[in-house]
Amino acid sequence: MKQEMRQKEVSLATNSGRAAAFSSKIDEMIGRLPDYDNDDQVKIDLSKAIASLGQVHTNLGLAEEKVLPFRLYMWQGRLYVIDTLTVYSEVLYTELTEINNSPVSSVIDQLTDVISRDNEQGLLVNIPRYIIRPSILHGLGVIADKSRISLTFRQEDGTDVQKTVQPVSQNDSTLNLISPYKDTLLASINSKRNYSFTNLSAEQTLYVAYNSCAEDSEYPVKRFVQDIKTSLKASPVQKVIVDLRANGGGDSRIIKPLKTSLLQEPTLKNHVLVLIGRGTASSAMMNASEFREELQAKLLGEPTNGSPNKPGEIQFLQLPETGLTVTYSTTEFHFSDSADDALMPDIPVDYTISDYRQGIDPVLNAALAYRFQD
Repeated sequence: MKQEMRQKEVSLATNSGRAAAFSSKIDEMIGRLPDYDNDDQVKIDLSKAIASLGQVHTNLGLAEEKVLPFRLYMWQGRLYVIDTLTVYSEVLYTELTEINNSPVSSVIDQLTDVISRDNEQGLLVNIPRYIIRPSILHGLGVIADKSRISLTFRQEDGTDVQKTVQPVSQNDSTLNLISPYKDTLLASINSKRNYSFTNLSAEQTLYVAYNSCAEDSEYPVKRFVQDIKTSLKASPVQKVIVDLRANGGGDSRIIKPLKTSLLQEPTLKNHVLVLIGRGTASSAMMNASEFREELQAKLLGEPTNGSPNKPGEIQFLQLPETGLTVTYSTTEFHFSDSADDALMPDIPVDYTISDYRQGIDPVLNAALAYRFQD
């Protein structure tokens, strides 16, 4: 990895001092190999070395493994359960406070050195993903037994609930979660495909969920855009909302036909709102910026998980003896004159744990309530 990364990762290939510092970290790891207690500790230190480069696109990939059956949301430095299996419904919307008697706050502190990121939003979106992985908890020394893990949750009234949890396969935890409000929240209803739309005729608004910058083989983008045009003829709208909050990137060109179509609608060109957040990264962040520049769109929500002026155009390096995958950046990108380390919303809207409990989408609500000044 040391040899390949120095040659191919753009920030190392173009900066000899940075490359030497990175190589030194790997050499230290190699020298300590006899002293590690287990492979998970090695993976943690490997991830720390890669994370030290400070780039969301250059990271040690998370392998397929069993996970704790929870979706967590980080808000105000704390982790809350926003989805789980029916058997653990008692702890839905509670705060996770301890793992194997270790305060969650201390585990969060440890993870800040492990997670590759451009900005602090990267921690908000990734700490909930990392902390449910037994291999990571094991590598950090938080747990010894990866098959049964003791967790403590704090309810709204301040009482604690303790559970001993067995990890489940990632597929099972995804398919069988309770998913509260899955049939009422528009973002959830439209979450199953790379892209979809709903014509909210009563609100005279077209809602477009763009969840992945990738072509859907069963629903080509051209047909998707044509369906939107047909819908708009049948039921015209005054406003378009493009939801990029769940979009982690891909091919930035995929959305071009939609942009072109909207540019050809004079009544909609200046009536576009784009929803962004901690889940918006890479090409999706670029698309949000393009909507703002080309269609004068307003951005609502949280800052993005990624900087508009950090490397991208990723490639993959497979480590043959472990099967681990390293993702690395190959091209420098600078598409903003701002000094901000994220693409910032024009209209900030926070998503609180109270909103989750009530099944409210405050970002979408703010977009629906927004009135353009003609």
